[in-house]
Amino acid sequence: MSATSVAAVDPASPAAPPALHAPAARRAGQPGPAGGRSTLPAYALGSPYVLQVASRITQCPPPPPDLREPAASHFVYGLTLPSATATPLIAHETADAVLDVHEVEDELIEPALGLVHELAVHACRFTGAGEMIHLVLRRFDGVLQVVVHDTHTPHLNSRLAGQCAERRRVSLTAVRELAERLGGECGFAAAHPPATGMCTWASIGHDLAGAAGPGVAEGEAA
Repeated sequence: MSATSVAAVDPASPAAPPALHAPAARRAGQPGPAGGRSTLPAYALGSPYVLQVASRITQCPPPPPDLREPAASHFVYGLTLPSATATPLIAHETADAVLDVHEVEDELIEPALGLVHELAVHACRFTGAGEMIHLVLRRFDGVLQVVVHDTHTPHLNSRLAGQCAERRRVSLTAVRELAERLGGECGFAAAHPPATGMCTWASIGHDLAGAAGPGVAEGEAA
């Protein structure tokens, strides 16, 4: 396991990974929680569910959208796609448009698109026909992260869980090699509720070494 790999946990456990401490969350590009309390793991924020508290008061007319120009240093995009043969290509082309609009550095575009394509392929391997995968492409503080959710629920049986985890590690070979070649990390864990299935992530970027270290967020190293 590299210095930036996540710590391993029992893949049979259905429990959500422990939360990040506030300083680590801020380094990962997330606002620190009030009162020094812990917050969600950085990869959990790629959940297909909105992980924020809704206001008790609905403003109408609603406030305007973010009118600032697209920035290369800060963006979040989510895609919900069918588990199908064309999905990796669609995800790749969509991510290409996002990176172009945000004028992301040329040296990051090819590896980012590679991660998007390979993680979409991986998620489809663990999601049946007629079901959906969810992919998030985001960047904070120099760290570019791709997160995918598949629908394959973690096994309760320890033997089956171990076999399934090994299948995932084999499936993520290309993702792991690409991320580690650029000083990044990848891993997987049970999705944070209310999402179900499994969450897989890979991160690359200039400031990655300071964004997450061993034991910051527990999951299964890919």
